[in-house]
Amino acid sequence: MKKLLTVFILMCFFTSCSDKDESRLVVSELVSRWKWVESSGGIDGRTETPESTGKEITLIFSLNTYQQYVNDELELEMTYHLEEAESMIFGEKRLMIVYENGRRQSFDRCDGKLILYDECFDCFTSTYIRF
Repeated sequence: MKKLLTVFILMCFFTSCSDKDESRLVVSELVSRWKWVESSGGIDGRTETPESTGKEITLIFSLNTYQQYVNDELELEMTYHLEEAESMIFGEKRLMIVYENGRRQSFDRCDGKLILYDECFDCFTSTYIRF
């Protein structure tokens, strides 16, 4: 009986903490400085880069604050949080960055890259590298 109770308590602990732990893990991977590499999309499907636009964009994510610098000048600063929601891009529930102004972006992280997907039709996908 003690073993069964112990297993039950452990199962409850792991299932109740998994979402919060996952969000914390994702936030810790998101917190960094990110340098813009390229963006593509829009109605015309164009690709933009720092070279083609003359813009050097840096994103800085802290635990709950987002800053965007363009050519070393602060252009945006706001809070954000992570939320699981239905993605119009992927057609499934995904973890999203939700900014205080209501903007939503789904995202992927791999090999030191952050890929941000604007959650709207004919919007942009942007790639950043950690630095």
